[in-house]
Amino acid sequence: MLTVTESALDRMSRRLARKEAADGVALRFTRREGGWKLRLDQESAGDTAFTRDGRTVLVLDKAASEAMANMTLGIGKRGDRSRFRLRRNESSKD
Repeated sequence: MLTVTESALDRMSRRLARKEAADGVALRFTRREGGWKLRLDQESAGDTAFTRDGRTVLVLDKAASEAMANMTLGIGKRGDRSRFRLRRNESSKD
């Protein structure tokens, strides 16, 4: 299962608040050309859900959950900006 750091959960929670997302709306990873993208979406039956302070902030469908099973989502610095950083867990490297 995807591991999500506390700092990433906090950031997703703040992003949803900033976008004034309705209850039941969370961020969802979808595969796009060039990698993974986050978008707003409703939670669906069968999704893996990650919560922060009682609110679902991230959902993954079965395919995304399986593809990200050995990854960690955290926050990384690039220059003076911080961004979400998705990386493979050390134990999953070949």
